Amino acid sequence: MDIITIGSACNDIVLKPIPNTLLEQSAGVRIPEIVSTTGGDALNTALDCVKLGMSAGLIAKVGDDQYAEVIHEHLEKRGVDHSQVMTDPHAETSLSFVCLEPSGEKHVVHTCGANDELGYDDVDFDYVAKAKFIQYGSANVHKKLDGEGIAKVFRRAKELGLTTSMDVNCNLPPEECYNNIKDALYYTDIFFPSDYEAEIITNGLKTCEEYEEFFGRFGLKVLVVKLGSKGVFITDFTTRRYLSTFQVDQVLDTTGCGDAFVAAFLTALAKGWDIWEAAVLGNAVGSMNCQAIGANMGVKTFEETMDYIKERIDQVPEDLRARFQ
Repeated sequence: MDIITIGSACNDIVLKPIPNTLLEQSAGVRIPEIVSTTGGDALNTALDCVKLGMSAGLIAKVGDDQYAEVIHEHLEKRGVDHSQVMTDPHAETSLSFVCLEPSGEKHVVHTCGANDELGYDDVDFDYVAKAKFIQYGSANVHKKLDGEGIAKVFRRAKELGLTTSMDVNCNLPPEECYNNIKDALYYTDIFFPSDYEAEIITNGLKTCEEYEEFFGRFGLKVLVVKLGSKGVFITDFTTRRYLSTFQVDQVLDTTGCGDAFVAAFLTALAKGWDIWEAAVLGNAVGSMNCQAIGANMGVKTFEETMDYIKERIDQVPEDLRARFQ
């Protein structure tokens, strides 16, 4: 197996378009579309990796309910190994309501449910040992796994020879966000925060160069700061670059675009590409994904993604074009 993702799995109910004055209106709001799909960072990344040609498995927890059935059916259909998606009969499957503005910006109302019950003791390391990569998606969402739990998982994964990577959610106070990941960072090869998340974790630092200095002390191999529509900042702590993303005429939904980037980045590394080429692929997959409604509905095959880049080769830095021509 190429990659195992561990962490959040849920169902997303996508509502579009929602006016940004919704909470000020007393009358009901009519919308033309409601989309029901699976979601959660770990689940999204596993699905995206399979779409891009990798083999993937998911470690997660769900409840004993109809939403869990949807998740298992979707993973089975898409070819993600879900043998380690466990059922907690005392918890409900996590559910998110994703409210999209006409611009594509999202506002999420979320129940953690079974995600809160996933812990270190749920991880089968004989299963983990089958993979090359393990991706935690995402920190600060799992009460029993954050902190010491994920640090122990990553330490063991490193002993087994896996490449470890992690993204993060920062809807908690800054000190708690930092404490939940600081021990695991010492066993993390690749860290994928957004600029907003990096600012919170670092207690107010503002620039990517400051983030590089802050996170460099943990021994990371690669830091990727996701900058939304601007692209990414990426460093191996020797060389650093800003890589712009691809131009998009209309953004429909930004849900899952960070997960799509992570999946593409890891896919490229699995193919032996360097981190700069991997970032180009990640930017392309993220740009494609935001043009469809749903966390991974815009992610295409590896071949289709390469065609997308070739058609826009002028947007790729000249020194990185050879890989895509």
